[in-house]
Amino acid sequence: MSMFAGSPKGTRLRQRSVLAVAVCIGGIVLTAAPAAALPDDMHPAGALLAEQPVTAAVLPVGAADASAVIRYSTLRTVTEIGESTGSVFLPQGAPPAGGWPVVSYAHGNVGIDDECAPSVTGSSDVEREFIEQWLATGYAVAATDYAGIGTDGVNAYTDGPAAGANTVDIVRAAHKLYGDQLSDRWIVTGLSQGGHATYFAAHQATTRTPELDFRGAIAVAAPTHLDQLFPLAGPNFPSVPVAGIAHYVLYTLAGLDDGRPELDIRQHLTPTGIDLMEKAKATCSNDLNEYLRSHPVTVAELFTTPLDTPDLREALGEMQHVPTSGFDRPIRVVHSLADTKLPIPLTWAQLAEMRSGDVYVEYQQLSGTDHADTLTASMPESLDFAARVLH
Repeated sequence: MSMFAGSPKGTRLRQRSVLAVAVCIGGIVLTAAPAAALPDDMHPAGALLAEQPVTAAVLPVGAADASAVIRYSTLRTVTEIGESTGSVFLPQGAPPAGGWPVVSYAHGNVGIDDECAPSVTGSSDVEREFIEQWLATGYAVAATDYAGIGTDGVNAYTDGPAAGANTVDIVRAAHKLYGDQLSDRWIVTGLSQGGHATYFAAHQATTRTPELDFRGAIAVAAPTHLDQLFPLAGPNFPSVPVAGIAHYVLYTLAGLDDGRPELDIRQHLTPTGIDLMEKAKATCSNDLNEYLRSHPVTVAELFTTPLDTPDLREALGEMQHVPTSGFDRPIRVVHSLADTKLPIPLTWAQLAEMRSGDVYVEYQQLSGTDHADTLTASMPESLDFAARVLH
């Protein structure tokens, strides 16, 4: 575990340098807020609304047939109540005394259309292997789809408080379905977009589900500082060597267009930007990637005016600012030097800020591993972390 030391002034200077480097070489890839108050006629967070068996195509190797797809109440955006779907996978065999410990898994980018939901399509090969390893080691896995992917509205992409709540609330809903088959002890982990959600879930888990026993978090290849980078988007945004940057910008714009209409995001967009934003709402990640490869577009071509306005800065800060203090459980952070989708200097800055905020962080830095494969490459150390905090 590497540590960042030095005076507060020196730390601030390093953070500014890191962010400057990140802006030059990178872009957007993909807060924790308290749980929103619920109107009297709404379901409480994590209420189990429906359940059905998992289809054979979605069921991972090693999962019990009793595994289920569920619908549950949660946040749709940082400011709005909604619903999400997700899968709960039980290991095969009889549960141990006290029940199976639970891993809440937040998936990486799959797109935001309903057809993209992992509970419908199954997980990517990398994420399926990851889930199967948790099951084989004796953990139940609760895997949210995120609100808006398979439920009403457009997914609020990069809305951390909402995604974090989705990831926490599915654990409560899973306990309502499976009762004493599940232990109260649980952790959260996620890749990329899901790593971003993991930070927020970890920040709110203990207070959002006080009846459960949250133990820690593992954030893998997770974007941070998006609230500082996204306002730079505009007609003068430079061409940067980050894979798929327009792809991630479009999903974020689509979520803002649907969930935050008061911001009138369309006023900042070119006709091309509006057309592609609408396409992003109805296209899963792999298909959108393929379309943008054959119809390349720069971030600058999406915009008529910059996003650097007071209203947007406030909204993006509320959505995207990853907490740097106030965590009450250990956090494990993983990133690879070879990651071409998410510049690693952003993670270095996040680590420095969290350690300045007295957060207990374990850090694993890989080399020669690409973005998605960081998940399985770090699995042995992640299993060790889980064993230490859960037992």
